[in-house]
Amino acid sequence: MADSGAPRLSLPLLLPVTTLLLSLLLTSSHAVSSPRFTKVPVDQIGVSGGVVSFVCQATGDPKPRVSWNKKGKKVNSQRIETIEFDEGAGAVLRIQPLRAPRDENIYECVAENSEAEITVNAKLSIIREDLLPPGFPNIDMGPQLKVVERTRTATMLCAASGNPDPEITWYKDFLPIDPSASNGRIKQLRSGALQIENSEETDQGKYECVASNVEGVRYSSPANLYVRVRRVPPRFSIPPTSQEIMPGGSVNITCVAVGSPMPYVKWMLNSEDLTPEDEMPVGRNVLELSSVRESANYTCVAMSSLGIIEAVAQITVKSLPKPPGTPVVTETTATSVTITWDSGNPDPVTYYIIQYRAKSPDSKYETVDDITTTRYSIGGLYPNTEYEIRVSAINTIGQGPPSEPVETRTGEQAPASPPRNIQAQIISQNTMMVRWEEPEEPNGQIKGYRVYYTMDDSQPTSLWQIHNVQDSIITTVQSLVPQETYTVKVLAFTSVGDGPFSEPIHVKVLQGVPAQPSRFQVGAVSDTSIQLTWEAAYDKEGIVNYELRYMEGRFGTQMKKTFGPASSYVVESLRPHTEYHFSLAAISAKGIGAFTNDISQKTLQAKPSAPPQDVQCRSTSSTSLLVSWRPPAVSGQNGVLEGYRVHYRAAGPAEGGGEAGGPEEPPTVPAPEEQLLLQRLDKWTQYRVSVAAFTGRGAGPESEPLLCRTDEDVPGAPPRRVEVEVLNATALKVAWRSLTPGRQHGQIRGYQVHYVRVESGESRGRPLIKDVMLADAQWETDETAEYEMVIGGLKPDTTYSITVAAYTTKGDGARSKPKLVVTKGAVPGLPYLSVAQDSETSAVVHWDPPDLTTGMDLQGYRLQFGRKDVSPFATLEFAPQERQYSVGNIHRGATYLFRVSAKSRGGFGEEAVVELSVPEKTPGGYPQMDEGSNVTCCSVQLSWSPPVLAERNGLITEYTLAFQEAGAAGPPQELRFPPSQSSYVLNSLKPNSAYDVKIRAHTIVGPGPYSPPIQYRTVASDPTDVPKNFTVKWATKTTVVIAWKFSESRSPYKCTIEYNRQKMDVDARQMRVLVTGLKHNTTYEFRVACQESLDGGPRHRVVARTAPLILVKKPKLDIYAEPDNMLTMSFPPVDTKAVKTFYVVVVPLKRTSGSVKNLKNPDEMDMEELLREVTPKRRSRRQLAQLDQKKPYITACFRQLPSSFTVGSDHRHSSCENKPLEPGQEYVFFLLAELNATGKTFATSPYTDTVMTPRLEVKLLQVETGDGLIWVVGPVLAVVFIICIVIAILLYKNRKRKEAEPRTKCLLNNADMTPHHPTDPVEMRRINFQTPGKTIK
Repeated sequence: MADSGAPRLSLPLLLPVTTLLLSLLLTSSHAVSSPRFTKVPVDQIGVSGGVVSFVCQATGDPKPRVSWNKKGKKVNSQRIETIEFDEGAGAVLRIQPLRAPRDENIYECVAENSEAEITVNAKLSIIREDLLPPGFPNIDMGPQLKVVERTRTATMLCAASGNPDPEITWYKDFLPIDPSASNGRIKQLRSGALQIENSEETDQGKYECVASNVEGVRYSSPANLYVRVRRVPPRFSIPPTSQEIMPGGSVNITCVAVGSPMPYVKWMLNSEDLTPEDEMPVGRNVLELSSVRESANYTCVAMSSLGIIEAVAQITVKSLPKPPGTPVVTETTATSVTITWDSGNPDPVTYYIIQYRAKSPDSKYETVDDITTTRYSIGGLYPNTEYEIRVSAINTIGQGPPSEPVETRTGEQAPASPPRNIQAQIISQNTMMVRWEEPEEPNGQIKGYRVYYTMDDSQPTSLWQIHNVQDSIITTVQSLVPQETYTVKVLAFTSVGDGPFSEPIHVKVLQGVPAQPSRFQVGAVSDTSIQLTWEAAYDKEGIVNYELRYMEGRFGTQMKKTFGPASSYVVESLRPHTEYHFSLAAISAKGIGAFTNDISQKTLQAKPSAPPQDVQCRSTSSTSLLVSWRPPAVSGQNGVLEGYRVHYRAAGPAEGGGEAGGPEEPPTVPAPEEQLLLQRLDKWTQYRVSVAAFTGRGAGPESEPLLCRTDEDVPGAPPRRVEVEVLNATALKVAWRSLTPGRQHGQIRGYQVHYVRVESGESRGRPLIKDVMLADAQWETDETAEYEMVIGGLKPDTTYSITVAAYTTKGDGARSKPKLVVTKGAVPGLPYLSVAQDSETSAVVHWDPPDLTTGMDLQGYRLQFGRKDVSPFATLEFAPQERQYSVGNIHRGATYLFRVSAKSRGGFGEEAVVELSVPEKTPGGYPQMDEGSNVTCCSVQLSWSPPVLAERNGLITEYTLAFQEAGAAGPPQELRFPPSQSSYVLNSLKPNSAYDVKIRAHTIVGPGPYSPPIQYRTVASDPTDVPKNFTVKWATKTTVVIAWKFSESRSPYKCTIEYNRQKMDVDARQMRVLVTGLKHNTTYEFRVACQESLDGGPRHRVVARTAPLILVKKPKLDIYAEPDNMLTMSFPPVDTKAVKTFYVVVVPLKRTSGSVKNLKNPDEMDMEELLREVTPKRRSRRQLAQLDQKKPYITACFRQLPSSFTVGSDHRHSSCENKPLEPGQEYVFFLLAELNATGKTFATSPYTDTVMTPRLEVKLLQVETGDGLIWVVGPVLAVVFIICIVIAILLYKNRKRKEAEPRTKCLLNNADMTPHHPTDPVEMRRINFQTPGKTIK
């Protein structure tokens, strides 16, 4: 570059200039100052022979030097010592021991630096010990020698006295201690003691306690504090451990060392430090290694002032083993090969793996593991087979590469399987041809075959005939016996030996008979069927049928099936999981051939068809049930039982208030187990438990549900609505309601009421308990049960805490929240009360004050009195000084109750009670006759009330009623009535006559006065106004109905009917009477006398004859004779000559509390009303539905009685409308016959059995339009539509008038419309089973 020519400063010239400028800058910024005292010595008064110290300290810049002078000279004496601190800026002048008057003087503290010199003076006075003033400080307890372990707390004690109280300060090593400079570590306690926390080695020294006041200063004897420091050389508490890792792996090595002082820990690799010096941790160091490729030794070093220790961890990187040497075959057999090999690995090998396979295209290697030697024999090989074998080594890392393979062949062996598909055919009269296929496992070169045959297959094989064959799979056997059946077996042989025999086949030496079917085997299998397949031996044998024989197991009953030519057959209706044996033979026109050998097959499993047996359940705790069972019967298992499913569900609503439920998936138990513990159940809850077994195909039926309850437990909640009422000063009433059932957890056996006295918010004394035990019959399940208890014997004006808890047999439950109540103040006790009668109409009540407790003041009395049978009582209050009261107007024969209680500040106390019984007397007054009596021509209705209370003079025992015709001579007639009666009707009076009536009351003493006579006049009789036209309305087998005409009357009109030496009274206003209890087919004469004929007037006579004895058997009901449970009635044979018409009567039943109400005898039915309601066949369904279905009615009418009749469906011979029955209603029926006798005569059958019609299940189906539905729905919809229009108009006007008001909605609620529910069985069937495609409008 070209030089620019500008002047430049070189670096050597710049450095001195920069240094000079910095010096000037720092010097100019540093301000000097003169000395200034920060601690000034004070005048002191010491004791001769004692110690004093003057403390002086200054500050300034530069730092001043402090020294002490005496009389202008530096102090210099063995007793006077100067101790410097703060680098000479402070000094303590200590004089010990003090000598008087030598040491008494003024001492001067001098502070000087380069800027100035300043001084300050302090005076020392010394007093002899014997001349000390009384308030001079004294050390009562000084510090003592103490040894403390470092980091612990040390306390140096000091106590001093004086007047005034001395101030205590501390010195260490003759220097004052400033606790404020220690950051709170050193504290001076209020007692004067010095407390040093977390002590250090620097705290060790000589300590003095100094007490000073205005009288002087005194020093304690010095005491040494020693701080003991533990010193332990380092050692490894967790030494590093050697590890092996995979190549490229990571590892953490931990090293922990301890000691006192704690050592530093670092890691080293050879001589290289892995931990930086400035980051060396104390005590613990973790070395983290990653991507490790080489093995190495890592050293952990722990060091402290007491030594250095080391520990080494070896990290080894693993590697896979090398391939072993090529295996060498040392020995071969037909089924094994023995090999040896060289390890080929210098490092240890964990084990070896041998892999081998047959040399064929599809073969795979098989493996032998865990071989720890280098020689091994491989077994289980196939004979005469070439194999390839190789070896691999394995160490802790994994498997190494395999060795070079070796090839070898196993030796020959006798064939392992027989020849296949043996077939035989008769080719001439005594010759058969046998053919077969080679064995599947020849195990070598097949040298030939041997054919064994015999007519007796029970002989040993060695006795059979043998036919040898070389190099061929077909041969002929000659010289057979015609018509005989031979058994044939074939085997193959190698150079080693013979193989196994084939399965025997059978052949019959008869031309034209089919050979044994071949390849007879099992095809598809299910749980109830097995398919069999086969091939016919030859097609030219003319097979016309097959015969199959099979049996269940080895010893079951043999069954046969014959079917036409086929190559397969399915055997059905078998039992699941059962073994069957089958054999098959072909049949031609020549006969049946030989049967195949038995083959067996087991059917598949199915679901169990039976539930587990002997299911039992018991409670093991309040939340668990143990369910046990036995397996289903073997015949119902249908397979191998894999397990059981236990279904359980709470029976009814669960205790927690929710719906009854169980687990979504029932628990499963494996088959060997036969019990299960159900846990986490609700306490004291009844469960419905059932068990089902299952196989691999599914679960079978559940067992019958078993009800089982969990055990009790303590109640889970406190009683509800606990209320406490203060009754008086010593008693409380506690009331509560029972627990909800979901929290009872058992049968509540009782309740415990706990109460305890409370003072200042805390309990005083032990709680007391009152027990309310429930009787067995009261063990509650009702959640609304309420209880109460009165607790007495309490203290007045005292606070009590009340809690209530329920208990079961398991213990107490939770207590209710405490109720705090305060009893009333103390009240007086019982006053002393007496009552005496001083005249017939007055009594004097006298009382004396009760016994009062200390401090109780009496404020007055309260008197309550009155008749015992009249309420309320009169109440009077009296002053404390009043003692008696006179009660007037006392009634005779009454019992009076008197109650007196005293009053204090706490209220009224207990009541003293006295009864006063006044003797009875005859009544002083008379009963009051009521006006407005009902009077007729022949009767008067009377009513009365007892005498007024004041005139009764006792308990009324009876009434006497006296009456006679006005102006008649002689005494009146008297009638007596009990005290409870207050009315009577005088009958049999004369028309248009006056009668005087009076009445009196009686007590036990006697009768009272009669009331003033009251005169009543009967109404003049109307000759036409009497019962007349007595006739017989109708008669049955046991009843007759007599009727008459009579005008309406408000008062009773008595008539008497006499018949067959019997009498019965009736009221003529009833217009008719039913006479019951008569005999059938009997003539009766009835004589009737009424009020107007009692004095000799005319009587009435009526003659009637009861019906003959027919219809003695009841009709029979058959609800299954017709579809859809329609009701069919069959009638017994009846002689119809005397019968005019038959009626079927329907009687709906009314039940109250389980019993039938008002079910009359059929003979007592109102025949006139029944016949009036007979319905001709002209009413619509709507009209029929509107009839009263709760009264008996006639549903069918017949001239000729059919043998049967269906209720609710029309009958072609019936002239009456058949009304439909109401669903869910109970009915009885009877047959009514109207006879051809003079007058109306009827015969009735007994009632049928009771029957209830099925309840109608309403379904939303389209219903065909009929006139009945239109008449029902049409008016309803019209009314609803009109109502909605009216409401809409009102809403519109209302909204116009007041927008803010809520709107009224017009809701058409379908639930408010009575749907048309047809009950006619025919119509119901028509509705529920409509023809598809029809729509209902």
